[in-house]
Amino acid sequence: MSDLFRAQLAELAAQATPVDLYPRVLAASRRRARRRVVASVATVLALAGGLFATVVVVGRPVAPPVITPSTSPGAVTARPSPAATPAPTVTSPGQGLAAPDVRNASFEVPAMALCPAGRRTFVDGTEREGPYNFLTVAELSPPARADLDRVPGDELLVLVSCRIEGIFTRKQVLALTVADGSLRPLGFVLDAKTFDFFPWVDPGQVSVRGDVVTVRIEGYGNDDGAERITPQDRGYAYRDGVFVQVSGPTARPSPLPR
Repeated sequence: MSDLFRAQLAELAAQATPVDLYPRVLAASRRRARRRVVASVATVLALAGGLFATVVVVGRPVAPPVITPSTSPGAVTARPSPAATPAPTVTSPGQGLAAPDVRNASFEVPAMALCPAGRRTFVDGTEREGPYNFLTVAELSPPARADLDRVPGDELLVLVSCRIEGIFTRKQVLALTVADGSLRPLGFVLDAKTFDFFPWVDPGQVSVRGDVVTVRIEGYGNDDGAERITPQDRGYAYRDGVFVQVSGPTARPSPLPR
């Protein structure tokens, strides 16, 4: 190093003012430390805020998603089970409300042989009219009910007998209308011509198909010795307020040989 260079350095050193850098370095270090602390606190607060929001969202009841049934082919859509409903009751002709017990009931009976018309009260199927004659009533076997007059409601068929003890017995099939639990006569089924030759009627040989009543008539068994005839099936229907014959033989039957 030359003397000239040394002289210049000494001159520069004399002009320089000594400075203590320690306070400056310390202040800058503290500022950087504060910035790091603030940044850390902000980060922690941000994380805590997100966690709190998550907890709040999770704690709330979540509505179920709305599912639209698929209408594509083959898609199966669950349906609620329908409430149980009683099966409808079907009433066929001959079925309905139970009729009163005709063998223990009161109802009008048209005039029949020597048994006059009037309201009769039957007990166990019998109603005595006097010392010599009495009426009896019996259900058919099986019981027969049907709509015979084409008016809503069924009719009940019964067998009525007018008996003069020791002399004769007359039998007729009577149609009774069942209304409000009571019985009202619709009329005798056998017409006057049939009844004129006093047929014997078996309660097990009366049947109904539609509105036609078929009766098998025979001629034996009467107390007055009526002639026996070949059994005949005759059909009767209610027309214009009276029963008329609509099928089977109409002429008076010929008696069988004795």
